[in-house]
Amino acid sequence: MSCKIHAESYDEIIERNWPEGVKKTKQRIDIFKILYGSHEPLSAADIYTKLNNEHLSEMYAFSTIYRNLIAFEKAGVISKTVLATEETALYELKSGKHRHYVVCLKCHKKMPIAVCPLHEIEHEIEHSVPGFEITGHNLEIYGYCENCSKEK
Repeated sequence: MSCKIHAESYDEIIERNWPEGVKKTKQRIDIFKILYGSHEPLSAADIYTKLNNEHLSEMYAFSTIYRNLIAFEKAGVISKTVLATEETALYELKSGKHRHYVVCLKCHKKMPIAVCPLHEIEHEIEHSVPGFEITGHNLEIYGYCENCSKEK
């Protein structure tokens, strides 16, 4: 007996991950695909550039991208982060767990940290500040990536 393994199509991925109550439009599906295919958070400008490079016949307006990112954020599909080294917000699909990044000060490459080092600190805060409910946190670590540290 043979088993046929196939890659999941974008249609299946979108159907499984689409937020309830959010209307499916071509623009939203295209933005979702860009975010799904990215291994790092993207700015609205990054998404704008990628979309307009991939869809030459139909130019996307920056305002359309931004409005759809806001809709995704309100629906809880993406997370929005503003790194201290960036002037613009970065967006990525939520994957069930949050991520923290190390950021290169020279090339601005963002690399995810494998584990969250703040979970133990959260427990300490809950004990030392009674009644305080933690709803989230953010951690950024700055330095130089392997390529940039060689150039110094």
